[in-house]
Amino acid sequence: MSGLWLDSALTVDLGEGFEIKHGDRAGQIKYTRQPRAKYECLRCNSLEGPVTGPDKVRKFVARIRTAHICNSPARQRTS
Repeated sequence: MSGLWLDSALTVDLGEGFEIKHGDRAGQIKYTRQPRAKYECLRCNSLEGPVTGPDKVRKFVARIRTAHICNSPARQRTS
């Protein structure tokens, strides 16, 4: 498989916790270790994140691949 390369890495740790079964918070997750995420661009050697918390991780993962602007000249290809 020539012509393929890895230019970025999105790392997501889903955290650790348990679901609350009873009471007014039933169905919610009680985290013992919060979810976290980071994005590494291997072309321009930049790191974005880490972000921590379920809501922040969800938003970060949804937008990071389109929001990151790589400043590396190697990203520009010639035909």
